[in-house]
Amino acid sequence: MATDRPSALELIEAVQEFLQERAVGKLTGHAAFEARIAANLLAIARRELEQGPKLAEDEAAELAQLLGMKGTPDELEAALVALIREGDPDSKWNDLLAHLHRRAEGRLRISNPKYLEES
Repeated sequence: MATDRPSALELIEAVQEFLQERAVGKLTGHAAFEARIAANLLAIARRELEQGPKLAEDEAAELAQLLGMKGTPDELEAALVALIREGDPDSKWNDLLAHLHRRAEGRLRISNPKYLEES
């Protein structure tokens, strides 16, 4: 519900901020380690909520165009897998590899954007 406050995203951000800015500094040893892990997991969940739907929509639209077919994201994914397994390096091959590269980057932006900064 758009009018309910706080939103799920706001709740995740609040807990993540609490863990990072207050809890981790007051904990020691394994408890501090676990709090950092929890904060990182919440950061992933936050990025998934923020970026995931648009990323999935863009991936499916691009893949549909590259494959020249319509379908659900699962159907498009299955067609991509079949094409890769066939290993048919037709004129689409470079475009499909570029798509997979962009897709991997998009997923890294959600799971661990620091990997993109280092490369």
